[in-house]
Amino acid sequence: MKTPDEDIQLVAWVTKDLYQFIQTAAELSGCSVSQFFADAAVSTARAVTEQATQITLSMNAAEQILTAIANPPPVSDSLQKAAVRHREKNYYESDFSADPKNEERRSHD
Repeated sequence: MKTPDEDIQLVAWVTKDLYQFIQTAAELSGCSVSQFFADAAVSTARAVTEQATQITLSMNAAEQILTAIANPPPVSDSLQKAAVRHREKNYYESDFSADPKNEERRSHD
């Protein structure tokens, strides 16, 4: 059985006309206004979250990305120099201090 601490009440102020419209839709759906409102909110939240967190690519774009991953371009001299400068500033010193494998990797980079 749920305790009152598990549920949160949401309050929305709407016009009387909008409430009547929602109430009619809820009745047609066979549920309460609260359940209808919650279901609509969940549906919208899912759609917004999905749209904000998923990337949709054309087949051409997907193929270009996979090709770039499989065949990365050579690293430019300026990027290599920037990586050395970054490493020299010890931004990630804690990543390399405890693991001998990381120390070995650091000396070879």
